[in-house]
Amino acid sequence: MAAHLLLLLYHHRPVTTVFFVLILLSTSYGDDDNKEYRTCKKHFSCGVFSDLSYPFWGGDRPEFCGHKGFELKCEKDQFPVIVSTDQKLEFRLSRLDQPSKMMTLQLENPTDYICPTKSLAISNTPTDIHVFGYDLNLQNLNLLYNCTVSSSAPQKNTISNCSGNSFYASDEFLENSGVLNHTQCIFIIKIPIPSASFDRLTGDRADLERVLAEKFNVSYKYDQGPSICDACMASKGICGTNMSDPNREFLCLCRDHPYSYVCKGMIAKFILDLLPSFLSVTSG
Repeated sequence: MAAHLLLLLYHHRPVTTVFFVLILLSTSYGDDDNKEYRTCKKHFSCGVFSDLSYPFWGGDRPEFCGHKGFELKCEKDQFPVIVSTDQKLEFRLSRLDQPSKMMTLQLENPTDYICPTKSLAISNTPTDIHVFGYDLNLQNLNLLYNCTVSSSAPQKNTISNCSGNSFYASDEFLENSGVLNHTQCIFIIKIPIPSASFDRLTGDRADLERVLAEKFNVSYKYDQGPSICDACMASKGICGTNMSDPNREFLCLCRDHPYSYVCKGMIAKFILDLLPSFLSVTSG
């Protein structure tokens, strides 16, 4: 019945009808918006930072509003801690510029990773500095513990005063070394550090502590190529995560329901659905 009345009105007042439909659709959401859309539409605060949005999540902000690798641990009036995805390394986030996608990080409890005397709750799978972005000013510091190596192993890369054979090395060194590689070691940790700091390392524990405790700047990137998130936002959607996907892939949260990449557009859909009826009335 409503559609029939709209068709009659369109036949006599086409411009008025179009404006009426647009106004009706623009006000037809509100409390009926998709629950995930409503939740993630609101920005959140974490520690000393406010007005945070995708890709960050944590505290009272659910994971589906953020992106893997950008979980924040929130403490009142403190800089939040960001947890890397693979090894569960924790970094204190002391500066954040969301428009330029830049942040300043500092490794939490750096001495815990130097000649550890207890098992750390991190993965033995090598991680990647690119979890935070692609920054040419960073490189991975590999800490290798309890290694089985020959007597020709490089002594200059030995970590002093550690039990067992323990070494530090860059990714490039490990790739080109015929003597030392991660398969020979029981415990390996990869930690991003400023490239300029690497040259200062001598294997001395005090040097390692100073380098690991340094703050560093990093750009962060959360999708590939032309930004998927930007395309979602351009379609009036909100960037989020598909929690039903084991890989936690991207999901565009829209007012009607989520889509893989962009919102389909309810107004356009409504007009396209009625277009055949409109054409039949006007041609008649």
